Amino acid sequence: MKKFISPILMLVLATLVLAPGWAQAHSKGFYISTDIGLNVASGIDTNGYSNDRASVCDEYINPMYDQVEGTMGYGDYNCTGPNRGSTGDWQNNFDSATGILAGAAVGYSFAKGHPNSPLSGLRVELEYFYRQSKYDQTSDVKDASGESGDKLAQELVTATDRIGSMDSHNIFGNVYYDFANTSRFTPYIGIGGGVGVTNMEYGSLWARNSAASRITTGAGLDNVDDIRNNLAGKASFEDTIFSDTLWGLQILFGVDYAVTEAMSLGLKGRWVRFNSFDSGQGSLVWDPLRGHPPNLRLDESEPVSGGIETTNNIQFFGISVNMKYHF
Repeated sequence: MKKFISPILMLVLATLVLAPGWAQAHSKGFYISTDIGLNVASGIDTNGYSNDRASVCDEYINPMYDQVEGTMGYGDYNCTGPNRGSTGDWQNNFDSATGILAGAAVGYSFAKGHPNSPLSGLRVELEYFYRQSKYDQTSDVKDASGESGDKLAQELVTATDRIGSMDSHNIFGNVYYDFANTSRFTPYIGIGGGVGVTNMEYGSLWARNSAASRITTGAGLDNVDDIRNNLAGKASFEDTIFSDTLWGLQILFGVDYAVTEAMSLGLKGRWVRFNSFDSGQGSLVWDPLRGHPPNLRLDESEPVSGGIETTNNIQFFGISVNMKYHF
């Protein structure tokens, strides 16, 4: 997001410096506005988590899973204990993305009732805006711990996450200050806060080596050959859309040009920051899981699921053409 800071600061400074010499559009009382433009979203760092166990604890892969406990070198796999998946996270990251931005708002300018007061520069607004950022990136898993790390080291030839697009429907309350002057231009700055229902297109593929001889899982167990043959060529796959509701803050700035007494056109910039995204436990279900239904047990007593969270905040910079109609 650092690369967005310089353009933001330049536009804000230009607004403040040029404000005294620009002219005030005739915006008073109620107005409605629309926006259409583009957004540039920051990169995303993700952390995946699940309640899966090691592959040797999977009854479909190892029918003798209940004999693994206490076997030398496998005591930490915990095939029957309660704390399954407690150390099985994996990490990834994705580059920045671009997409569309559009919105509409209804607002009120205090200039009408306070023409000679500092309040005359204030505006309040309720805004809806939509943004879609197209990542369209597939990235190899960068790091993994616990059971996931063991799978990565001992079985997998492919371990990828994919983010298609991220979009959000947002409702914000904004407060602006219009810089008073005497011609048709009105520069402004503002701040807002609100909530966004955010969706993420996500995919996952974890594929095992097709050659059982290249798999090292199960070393030291009596049925090691059966385990490796059962794993060879098997994959875990998911393709879904995650959703989370995020709180956000935005900084706004721009300039309007009064085309008529009632209508103005302008250019608006915004920097928006939401809290981190978390799909929630149970939202990620690999089906198939290692080539079989998403469960560790044949009697379906231990379903496997997980989730994806971002370890950084969700941010984007937007620029849009704005039209206001004043009543």
